[in-house]
Amino acid sequence: MKILKDFGKREALIYIIVFLWISLGIMAFWRGASLSDLAVYFGSLTTYAATYIWAESKRPSVKTGILKPGPSSRREIMIYAMVFIWAIAGIVAIWFAANLEELSVYFFSLTGFVTSWLAGEAYKPEDRINKK
Repeated sequence: MKILKDFGKREALIYIIVFLWISLGIMAFWRGASLSDLAVYFGSLTTYAATYIWAESKRPSVKTGILKPGPSSRREIMIYAMVFIWAIAGIVAIWFAANLEELSVYFFSLTGFVTSWLAGEAYKPEDRINKK
């Protein structure tokens, strides 16, 4: 799609999350899940996305975006891996009427580990550490 070529990395992430927000909201409404619980679940993704956006603003990677051909940065691969895992877990929870608040707490428990690494990559990427 031509429109995706013009997206920056931060912008693309936001559009994907907004698309998921709409899609999971429709699915939750259709399956009878609590939209307020889903809002809490979306909150569990916020710190991941915010840290990635901050890190990409602090020190933009020179690699291409994940939606474009070419190599992607480790930070970008990490954020999209987290968004993918988060989306699949949310879809399964909505489908099987699992407790989204408990899933939110579970997902929040990983936040410190991943966001610390994302922030660290902004200051001193692992590829520079590994060269020493």
